[in-house]
Parts: sequence; C-alpha cells; structure tokens
Amino acid sequence: MAGGLLGAQPSVNGYLGRQLSHPLQASLISFGTGTVILLVMCALSGNLPPVFSTPARQLPWWAWTGGGIGVVLVTTSLILVPRIGSLPWFAAVMTGQTVAALLLDHFGLLGNPKSPASVTRIVGTLLLVAGVFAIVHAKTMEEPHKAEPSSPQVSDTDEPTGQQKNS
Repeated sequence: MAGGLLGAQPSVNGYLGRQLSHPLQASLISFGTGTVILLVMCALSGNLPPVFSTPARQLPWWAWTGGGIGVVLVTTSLILVPRIGSLPWFAAVMTGQTVAALLLDHFGLLGNPKSPASVTRIVGTLLLVAGVFAIVHAKTMEEPHKAEPSSPQVSDTDEPTGQQKNS
C-alpha cells in the first residue's frame, strides 16, 4: 500500500503544482500538510515532544538532512514528472536509490552495517540502470512524430460537452 501511495504522490503533487505559480509552492504545501498530519498523529499517540536516546546536539550533522532530501525528491518530481512522466522519473529515482544503497552498505556509511557489494548486487544494480535506459528509450519511441502544423479545423461540436453548437 505504501508503495502504491508513493507511486501516486508525484501525480498528486504534480496536479497541485500546475495550480500554483511555482513548484516550490506546491512542495511547501505538500510538506506543510504532511507536517500537520504528523503533529496530529504524534499528539494523539502521546509522542510529543520527541524524546532522543542521544542528546540532539550530539547527533551527526547528516542526521538532520532527511527532510531536506525529501524536499529535493518532491520538488524534482514536481518539475520533472509533468515533463517526462511518472515511470521514467520513478525508474531513475529507484535506480539512484539502489546505487546509493549499494555504496552506503558497501562502505558502512550513515550508520549502515558494512555489507560488501557482491557481484550479484552489482549486476542487479546494472540491470536497474539498463531498465531506466529501456524505459526512457521506449518513451521516445512511443511519442508520436511531430507532424507539420495543419490548418485549424472548424468543428460543429463544443469540445467540453460534445453537444452541437447552435447555428
């Protein structure tokens, strides 16, 4: 269910973004509504204020960057999904996530346990990269070739309703 919601999020945000003058405004609204929902959920479940197991000032700098990473992800989806579509964007995002995870695990970065980048993991990652290229190539092949502009045609129907015009 979470994956399905994640699949719908760029389209929902993209629609919102088309109703505003700039993608950052839609990103702000998206994160604002998410923040309000989280505040209500935390308050109702008794999880306010946050309780740290380590003093907040002792956390590494990168521990505070998750929200910023989310802003980059949502904002790039607002900009790119309307231009390239959901599938190429998601394929690229999943591949980027997989490459990053492979490196984070291999080197044991950002609190991850070390897990070597085996040949099988590398081949799987390369298959994802190849998949992105296949998806992008398929999209370019599926797009209709640009026909030369033709003269406007007069129709006897109104576009929104399909009803006959009164003459």
